[in-house]
Amino acid sequence: MVPLTQVKFYFFASCKQLGNYNVCVALPRSHPLAKRKKLSITDLYNEKLLCVSSGDCLNIDDFRKNMQMFYPQIILEDVGYFYDLDTFNRFEEEGCLLLTLDAWDIIHPSLITLPVDWSYQMPYGLLCQKIPQNKLRNA
Repeated sequence: MVPLTQVKFYFFASCKQLGNYNVCVALPRSHPLAKRKKLSITDLYNEKLLCVSSGDCLNIDDFRKNMQMFYPQIILEDVGYFYDLDTFNRFEEEGCLLLTLDAWDIIHPSLITLPVDWSYQMPYGLLCQKIPQNKLRNA
């Protein structure tokens, strides 16, 4: 089922996808895994991984389903729709991991963002009129 906010979006706007960001993991600089250059999925076993709530983002919902099915050793926990200051403070205090994007690698000075050996990506783009002008449609 698609959340109501997403249904409204599709009635009034379109999205022009420009590319993809890699889904990564952020962790406190004091975390034992922070010294690595890249994480393997097994590094996440028995770790609490915070991510947006189920039903809030279709791409993350697919990620969550795969993790729950194939990697139940990873503890997924909801943080709500948006990451805010409380999310980052909780994340650092608890010493857990946070699902993030490579574009956010400098979002907080106490965090480090690392790639993981998986192929999950998040599309990004521009919101535009439902029927975009030719310039955007042809871009």
